[in-house]
Amino acid sequence: MKAFRFAILFALALFVAACLPVTSDNPIGSTVGFKPDPALVGLWKGQGGDKEPKDIKYAYFAFFRNDDGVGMSATLMTFEPDADQWTVYDAQVATLGANHIMNARERSQNGTSANEEDRRQLIPLRYDIAKDGKLTLSLLDEKATAAAIKGGKLKGTVQEGTGGDCHITADPKSLDAFFASKQGAALFSAKLVTLVKVR
Repeated sequence: MKAFRFAILFALALFVAACLPVTSDNPIGSTVGFKPDPALVGLWKGQGGDKEPKDIKYAYFAFFRNDDGVGMSATLMTFEPDADQWTVYDAQVATLGANHIMNARERSQNGTSANEEDRRQLIPLRYDIAKDGKLTLSLLDEKATAAAIKGGKLKGTVQEGTGGDCHITADPKSLDAFFASKQGAALFSAKLVTLVKVR
């Protein structure tokens, strides 16, 4: 992609990331159940940073409720001078403790189904809607998550080398117990983007 040089939000995102986000075998929140959040439904606009191309300043996220009453779909869209770009994600949303959690997995890009590898990448995020209505999406901080894994507080793997990509392998019960705690919630400190709802 050209606009914002999207790294990963739900596999591809609004801001440049140095490495892959933390991924998980299991979605966070399965023990409490997934349910669409009406506050998310609609169209949101996000703005790129100062280093992004001057002719591409905005991207849009649209959140939809699925007919099954459990899941949601999210579409990331940009409108570029030479080609439009859109990526569709499957999203599972849950409230765990004081945290609003979104688990995202890429479904398709520009109308083409995601490959098997991309569809396996389950990315946990925390989302917060402030009193002013702004939506902030945050990823798990990779260094802090790696420290939790190496310290035996969370089951997972940390890739050796400078990248140190993290993958969480904890079972659903252990996963939810950890992220319902203040210690687990604090790992969602990698702010990804802040969005404003389009009225």
